[in-house]
Amino acid sequence: MKEITDRRFPIGKFEYGKSYSIEDTRKHIKTIARLPKDLKKVIKKLRDGALERSYRAGGWTARQVINHLADSNMNAYIRFKLAATETAPIIKPYEETLWAETDDAKYGSPKTSLKLLSALHVRWVNFLMSLSEDDLDLGYYHPANKRTVTLREAIALYAWHCKHHLAHLTMVAEGNIEKVAEATKTKAAKAVKSIDKASETPTTPKRVMSEDHKGKIKAAQQARRAAEKASKPAEKTASISDAPKKRGRKPGIKPAAIAAELVPAKRGRKPNPALATAKAEAAAKTEKGKPGRKPNPEIAAAKVAKAAKVAASKLARAEMKEQAKAAATEKKAVSAKLKSDRSSAAIPKIAAEKGKPGRKPNPAVAAAKAAKAAEPKLSRAEVMEKARAAAAANRAAKAANAPKKIEPEKSTRVRRSAEEVAAEKLAKANMPKLSRAEVMEKARAAAAANRAAKGEPAKPKKDPNAPKLSRAEVMEKARAARAGKKK
Repeated sequence: MKEITDRRFPIGKFEYGKSYSIEDTRKHIKTIARLPKDLKKVIKKLRDGALERSYRAGGWTARQVINHLADSNMNAYIRFKLAATETAPIIKPYEETLWAETDDAKYGSPKTSLKLLSALHVRWVNFLMSLSEDDLDLGYYHPANKRTVTLREAIALYAWHCKHHLAHLTMVAEGNIEKVAEATKTKAAKAVKSIDKASETPTTPKRVMSEDHKGKIKAAQQARRAAEKASKPAEKTASISDAPKKRGRKPGIKPAAIAAELVPAKRGRKPNPALATAKAEAAAKTEKGKPGRKPNPEIAAAKVAKAAKVAASKLARAEMKEQAKAAATEKKAVSAKLKSDRSSAAIPKIAAEKGKPGRKPNPAVAAAKAAKAAEPKLSRAEVMEKARAAAAANRAAKAANAPKKIEPEKSTRVRRSAEEVAAEKLAKANMPKLSRAEVMEKARAAAAANRAAKGEPAKPKKDPNAPKLSRAEVMEKARAARAGKKK
């Protein structure tokens, strides 16, 4: 395990005022782009309550560091956009220490911050890659530092910031931490335990009431209870007070009567006598207290018919299954019988047993087979001799029908000796070299001679005194020529 001297700055402090090339800036952008992936790898290693541990005594926990990265990079993205769209804007600093002490940063799930960072860095990196070298010289004014920070320096700063906090989390994951008081760890673990069990979505915070408001609510509740007690009849109050406190049914009193005494009537709603009478008459019609319902003969008949139809359908399906099984069994038996006896006499016999007509033999084929069987068998030497004679006859027929070959004319070219070839090369080497103008003139003369031999008109010569055409006129002329050719 690597020993770290300064736990607060494990990779060292950031150096302000340095100059950065375009290659340096590209490397810093790649570092910012890799943060979500690197952070995900480190989070997987934080197990057994490591999220509540700190890399140094009195420092942030691993959970606070992860949530701080989301807070910091959101602010950074807004600062960068302001710098690129305004002239040296004054940014709004934030108290990062107090932000890290809020409930969402202190007890929030790191997975939520990781999802936020993954989406944010896609937008942020796309924006950074679109900036030109001139755009990188733009910046924002930091009122706390009282200086203008260019985008080149800001990119380097946040690349260092990503590595800085990744080093803190790596220290916690590797167990390279300072001992913290046991009471502090227990308190933090209890505070986070309930949040970890709940879902990751934030819950609505409880409303905090003042003591004055609590007193008003308590007085209103007491006044309501006193009014309800005064409105109850005296006999009901007596019956409630006389009721035994022992659990279970009171002997000699029906449960309905006890319920009527114990449950107070609903406020603001009087019983309807007509409705109560109608309910009593309807309950008296049947023993169960519900109105009777006469059976419908048509519905009963339809149900019986449907049941019969379902039964018939089930029976038909069962019969079809049995027939299919019997056919499959018979087919297997016939196939096995055919495999056991493959003779020509067995096939028509099995077909006849099965009820299918047998296959009639062809007399011509039978006669040819008999004649071939009656022929004497030739020896190997006789067969080879017969094949050779057939091959010789075939070659003779091809030779008789083949067209006559036309012999090429003999070349009249005289073959030169090596001395003559060397002399010709030497003569060519000693010939004076032509200038570019002479070569072009020679080529024009050859082209004119070629056109004259073909009967084509001579190409008109260019007038040296004619005015030179501009590029646009030359292009227009070429387009007109192409259009004329297409027509």
